[in-house]
Amino acid sequence: MIDKEQALLDLLTENPSYTFLQLAERLGVSRKTEATRLKKMKELGSIERVGSDRKGYWK
Repeated sequence: MIDKEQALLDLLTENPSYTFLQLAERLGVSRKTEATRLKKMKELGSIERVGSDRKGYWK
């Protein structure tokens, strides 16, 4: 696993309710970059979004 993906998983473990913007800020990347990375990880089955974008969480 790439270090950036591991850092993302670590943040989601810390707080599964983080938004795209919060994750991007914590990782020092743009919101679009983070959205792309999350989409790729969802397609690979590494993570899953439960609930809505606004009130959901990452699993």
